[in-house]
Amino acid sequence: MPLTRRSLLTSSCLTGTGLAIGHGALAAPAFARDNTGLTPTSFGPASLTAAVRGAAVIGDSVFITSRFNTPDGKMRLGEFDVDTGERRSIDDLAIASNGGQKLAADGRYVYIGPAGSAYVHRFDPQTKELVAWARAGGSTTWYYDMVVHGEHLYIGTYPDCTVKRIRLADATVETYGRISTSNYAAAVAVDDEYVYGGSAAPGTLLAWPKAGGAPTDLTAHLSASPVGILDMVVSDGVVHVASGRQLISFRRDGSDRVSRDIPAEDRYVDQLTIGSDGRVYALTRLTTNLYEVTADGLVKVGQPLADVENALLAPLPGGALLGVSGLGHVWKATPGGTAEVWQTATRGFGYPETIQSMMRHTRGTIWVGGHYAMTVHRTEAGTNDRFDINGEVKAMAEGKAGVVYAGLYPSTQIVAVDPDNHQIKVLGQLGNEQLRTKRIVVDRPRNQLIVASSPQTTRHTGALTFVDLATNTFDSHREFLPEQSVMDVVVRGTTAYIAGDTYGEGTTGPIRKVAQVAAVDIVTRTLLWREEIKPDWQSYESLHVVGNLLYAMGRRPRGAWFAYDLHTRTIVMEGDLGGYGQFNGVDGRVFSWVHWTNDISELPTVPGGAVTTLYDNVPRGWYNNPSFHFTPDGRATWGMHGTDLARFPLPRK
Repeated sequence: MPLTRRSLLTSSCLTGTGLAIGHGALAAPAFARDNTGLTPTSFGPASLTAAVRGAAVIGDSVFITSRFNTPDGKMRLGEFDVDTGERRSIDDLAIASNGGQKLAADGRYVYIGPAGSAYVHRFDPQTKELVAWARAGGSTTWYYDMVVHGEHLYIGTYPDCTVKRIRLADATVETYGRISTSNYAAAVAVDDEYVYGGSAAPGTLLAWPKAGGAPTDLTAHLSASPVGILDMVVSDGVVHVASGRQLISFRRDGSDRVSRDIPAEDRYVDQLTIGSDGRVYALTRLTTNLYEVTADGLVKVGQPLADVENALLAPLPGGALLGVSGLGHVWKATPGGTAEVWQTATRGFGYPETIQSMMRHTRGTIWVGGHYAMTVHRTEAGTNDRFDINGEVKAMAEGKAGVVYAGLYPSTQIVAVDPDNHQIKVLGQLGNEQLRTKRIVVDRPRNQLIVASSPQTTRHTGALTFVDLATNTFDSHREFLPEQSVMDVVVRGTTAYIAGDTYGEGTTGPIRKVAQVAAVDIVTRTLLWREEIKPDWQSYESLHVVGNLLYAMGRRPRGAWFAYDLHTRTIVMEGDLGGYGQFNGVDGRVFSWVHWTNDISELPTVPGGAVTTLYDNVPRGWYNNPSFHFTPDGRATWGMHGTDLARFPLPRK
């Protein structure tokens, strides 16, 4: 392999107070020729997602589109039997976009509103013909709602927050108008006389005469909502609107208005439909509680799933309802009865995804965290198990008896997964304004987890949280790295080393100027020391400790690294990797795997050594940072090669 593009710098022996805070001249660059003969072995897709945006029904078939494109850039369209969940067809469509967004159907054709496309596309399930059917926007247009009524397809679009209709016969586009200052025309409903358009916050509801003309503003009949309108249906002249924490019904003149509070356990109503029995039904986000909308309230009539967003609620003949989750579940239920649920990821619709996290289990299996799913690979047998989990698995660690502990996003739950039956037990939530788990360390002598995390969006201060596994109590410490995300934690003996990012999570900039590294006593849970080792560093990314050396990788500056002697409290080596990712090591060796250059390198463990690139330009398969998962003999690491699970041999020492 050729040498990498970045300069690999290591100093020969940097000591002294000045260098401890990052000053002093570097020695001449040290270059190392790449190792040859190292070839990764692929074990197929690491994780399959069935993430869905867009669903519609034709007869006894339900059609769904992939939220993300497949690795070859196609949008996946699946057709499934509404009665059995059996796959009927899988078609990968060449639609230039970011993936699926919304579907509608007219009994013959499926109309596809992509995420980011000027065109609504039309697909014929009988002939498989796909056409860019109607130009209804620009290249950045997302189709947030689509409804077929009579001779037209009615659409609500982003970012112009506009309602339009398209004539089915000839694809002629007509515009009703913009709803509000929001970017999102989130909901469209149609009856014989009017077209209704609802926006996300600031929630606004307009009604246009179906033939066109000036709209009537119905917003005064809504409630204050932080999210605006999520869905809407109209029946017998009554408009039913999911508006934040209320489900509101009223006639166009405002009469017969009824506001129903959504139960406290539910987040929002995100799907409404009129059943074949003429009743109005509502489906709630995350809990997936199913309600009948009565004259003055909401009556629960089922819960087909839990912990999901919903992509469809549609009527079926005989009073049954059909649902599709954002994770690719298809379900059928009769109100008041039980539900049949099918997971399309295991029925041919699943497509490879970039993964969230990985872990090598002592039982020889490889655990892969994906988008609301976990996959356990038995690589020698060539088999795997896939099961749902309530979030994106941002970090994992193995504890006693092989129990797998995982940190979930966005719920901030810490869960325990039984390695035998994959049953999931929720231990609790990080809370304390935290959002993303960065790393979990199992401290077996004290039967506790040590969790590093970053804060909620627009916040600066992360936390180091101790989870007592005997009592499931959470002890959160935000004071160790003030006004910084806690980006990583490494434990050696009874000391945890942590590093900060002054930018926090989704902020406009830092409060403090310099990022810090700290040491914490994990027995007393107290701060041992905290230091600004590099005065020009605003963000750390990863830490690793081997012997008396603490290796630190920077995010700002990107790809810079140093090795810090914990005894002399001085920097003894430093350089530039060209990108950030993760440090880790095995058998006294230190490795890096970084984004942008996408390579795996070995770092020196004594001053004067060279950084050696082992794998250059590894196809990226990580949603978050790459990570190492060494084999017991230290001769290889598990990781990602594109979207495939792969084993990477390492050179002998």
